Amino acid sequence: MVSFKNILATAATLFSLASSQQFYIQNWGNGEKATNYTYKSLEGGRFTLDWILGAGGNFVSGKGYRGNKNLVVNYTANYNPQGNSYLALYGFTSNPRVEFYVVEAFAEHNPSDNTGHTFFGYHNSDGAQYELWSKYNGDLRQYWSVRRTNRRGGTITFANHYNAWVAAGLPMGGLGNTYIVVEGQQGRGNADITVGVRPTGTIKETPTPTTRSQVCVTPTQTLGPICRPKKVKKEEVQFKA
Repeated sequence: MVSFKNILATAATLFSLASSQQFYIQNWGNGEKATNYTYKSLEGGRFTLDWILGAGGNFVSGKGYRGNKNLVVNYTANYNPQGNSYLALYGFTSNPRVEFYVVEAFAEHNPSDNTGHTFFGYHNSDGAQYELWSKYNGDLRQYWSVRRTNRRGGTITFANHYNAWVAAGLPMGGLGNTYIVVEGQQGRGNADITVGVRPTGTIKETPTPTTRSQVCVTPTQTLGPICRPKKVKKEEVQFKA
């Protein structure tokens, strides 16, 4: 005879498993400047995007999970960008408010090529090396973990990036939902992405472009100031309580 207590325990377990598989949607665009993009949420973790953006356009769209430091996210991606665009694991924290990116691939613009960014070293995760960067504009902190080989599918062990930021002295707050997203800033492209499914077969990787117009990193550098090919005043990251 099955007890009422066991029924409740089984129901709670099933609810927990179902909740863990629930997908959350991220779909933000900056108004009229980003009207030329189309986001479609399909079954499960799949979504598609098409976009044509001029200067000033910006969107960040995708699917993901409830925020958790120990997330291990599988994904497949048919990602075809031109111009400025990123494929990344993305989210926010609160107290402090941080916008973070684990960048898996990008088009023409390396997101670290920004005079306001400070380099915080390298770390390894999921078979590749990532560069750690941060920017603080007085209002919002941004953290970047940029893969040094571009790929369009695989596994992201989020704790490796979270711990690397913290070890570099970059504080993390309470996690909100965490998504696989495409960000488009300028240019055009399309994407068909499924979160929760790892690609079958070999995952192709290509070298990440290292040409930077604003900043550069020496091959042996592990931490500290970055070199700057242009005479730009160095801006340090300052964290305010």
